[in-house]
Amino acid sequence: MVKALILHGGAGSWRDESIRVKAEKVVEECTRRAWRILGESNNALNTVVEAVRCMEDSGILNAGYGSTLDLLGGRSLDAGLMTSTGLLGAVAAVKATRNPILLARIVAEETPHVLLAGGSADELAVLKGLPPLPPPPPHVVERYVQVARKLLGEDLKQDYYMKIREFVYRHDSSYYTMLKELINVYDTVGAVALDEKGVLAAATSTGGIILKLPGRVGDTPIPGAGFYASSSTACSATGIGEYIIRVMPCLRLDMEVSGGMDLEEALGKIMYYTEKTVGQDALGFIGVSKDGRIFYAYNTDGMLIGYMRDDGEIYVASQHPVKVKVV
Repeated sequence: MVKALILHGGAGSWRDESIRVKAEKVVEECTRRAWRILGESNNALNTVVEAVRCMEDSGILNAGYGSTLDLLGGRSLDAGLMTSTGLLGAVAAVKATRNPILLARIVAEETPHVLLAGGSADELAVLKGLPPLPPPPPHVVERYVQVARKLLGEDLKQDYYMKIREFVYRHDSSYYTMLKELINVYDTVGAVALDEKGVLAAATSTGGIILKLPGRVGDTPIPGAGFYASSSTACSATGIGEYIIRVMPCLRLDMEVSGGMDLEEALGKIMYYTEKTVGQDALGFIGVSKDGRIFYAYNTDGMLIGYMRDDGEIYVASQHPVKVKVV
């Protein structure tokens, strides 16, 4: 049996070179680390969890320590994982746990539940001895201030942010004034792996989209949207969560491939459906098929990915020659 691994550090523009270079180094380091785990353990689940934990700990990518701030400067984190053997677990809106992917694994392996949310999920993390979430790194706070000023200055033209701005203006006593006093990023992280036993696993983690309303939960903890794994494919998605939930790309792709459609044809069909349903600049996803083929697709400016296969060669990039590819 072959083994395969692919990671993503989020879909988005990746135009800022200083951020892009740091992010690509993180993804390369985490890809190599996860590949070692896959080789040593021959365990796809261990591999994707370690890959995502590595990215959560980086402080550079939008997950774990590096998670973005919501409209009022708070943080809430989501994560989920699934394997082709039926293991499934997720957490949403946790605010005090550094590695929500580890908490999602506890939900999957030690409870009868699929999804735990909020403060009670954080209490479980404390009970299990998981590390707490530190204060946000300086660059996250700086980014929040920059984007908040753009929001108030009406410089953000994306439909998603225009709707948030309209909401803020309608509720200025609750949001607008507080935002003024505090004064095109979709990052999420994910990993997909196939081990030599034929087990597929997918894991995804995020701090959510910047300036989201407090309490918002996106696609990341929802099976079929932010992540999915079956005996045919495993997939991790990134982008604007509300759009991903509407499209359900990971589930939709698996249904097409499981039904006999060629993988590349299925990818094209999903992206066509995506653009017809929610438009351009919406999402991306990565995955591995049961025969070890690595794939990715996106309709944003770029998507940060890293992957390795049995030949040991590593590929890391945030911009790619084609936006839909089977490796």
